[in-house]
Amino acid sequence: MKIFLTGATGFIGKNLVSHLQKHELFCLVRSREKFESIKNGNVFPVYGDIREELPELPEADVIIHNAAVVRASSKAYYEVNTAGTAALLEKAKKLKTLKKFIFISSQAVSGPAALDKPALEGDEPRPVSDYGKSKAIAERMVRESGLPYIILRPAAVYGPGDRDLFVIFKMVKRGLAFIPTGERHMNFINVKDVCAGIEKALFSPRVNETFFLAHPEAQTQESFVEAIAEFAGKKCRLVRVPSSFLKIAGEACALLGFFTRKTALLNPQKVRELLAGHWIVNAERMLGELDFHPSYGLKRGAALTLKWYEDNGWL
Repeated sequence: MKIFLTGATGFIGKNLVSHLQKHELFCLVRSREKFESIKNGNVFPVYGDIREELPELPEADVIIHNAAVVRASSKAYYEVNTAGTAALLEKAKKLKTLKKFIFISSQAVSGPAALDKPALEGDEPRPVSDYGKSKAIAERMVRESGLPYIILRPAAVYGPGDRDLFVIFKMVKRGLAFIPTGERHMNFINVKDVCAGIEKALFSPRVNETFFLAHPEAQTQESFVEAIAEFAGKKCRLVRVPSSFLKIAGEACALLGFFTRKTALLNPQKVRELLAGHWIVNAERMLGELDFHPSYGLKRGAALTLKWYEDNGWL
C-alpha cells in the first residue's frame, strides 16, 4: 500500500514508520537531517512543512495525518493542528487514488468524563485545553471535507521514545513520584498498540467513523506508578501535590518558558488537564466495530517501555 504520512519524525511517527515496514511510505519531513532519523528502504521523503505551503502530494492510497504539536503556545496549536490540517485536506482532495484519510486526533477532544459514564465517540466534545480545542476543530474539518475518513483518538500514549510520561519513569527510578491529590482514573495506550490500531484502520472497511484508541482497562495514577516500580525493582514513595501548588508551578513554568521560548512540560494548560477529573473512555466501538484489541496491558507495556529507556541510556 502506498501511504503518505505526516508527523513521521515525532514520537508516534517514528514508531509508526518502523511498524509499517511492509508498505511504501512517503513522509512529509522538514529537512534532510530530519529524514535521516527515519531513513529506510521503504521510506521516501517529501520535503515540506505543515505550517507553510505544502508541496504537491504523491498519488497515495491512504493519507495518515499524524503531525501535531502537543506542547506549544496557544497560537501554535491552531497554526499547526488546525490550519495545517485544513491545508493538507485541500491537497488531499486533488488525489485521484486516495481511498482513505486517517486523522490521528486525541482523547483531549472529548475531554474528561464521569467515572460512571466514560466518554463515547459521539458525545459532544468538551476539550479543556487549546490542544484539545485545536484538534476538535480539525476533526470537524475532516468530517466536512467530503473525503472518506477515519478519525482515531488515542488516550494517554506512552512507550519507547516518549518524553512526556518519561518523567514518571524517571521519578520512579529515583524512588520518589509526585502525583496530584485526589482520585483520578485514566485510559492509557502503549505506542505499539497505537501503531497496530492505525494499521487496523488502514484495512478496515469502515469509513467516516471516529474511534478511541485505548486499552479498555482504566488505571489510576497510583497503579501506573506501581507497574513501573515493579519492573524497575524499586520501592517508590508517592507524594501527593495539592492542586493549588500545581497551578502556581504551572504559572511559574509558563513565565520561565516566556523567557526561554520553550513550552515546559508542566504549564497552565497541562495543569488544567491534570486537574480536570477522570480521563476515561468507552472502548466498545474500538473493540467491536473497528475489531481492534490492544496487546499491551499496563504491566507488559510498562516493562517494554522501561527496558527501552534503559537500553537507550535515558535511565
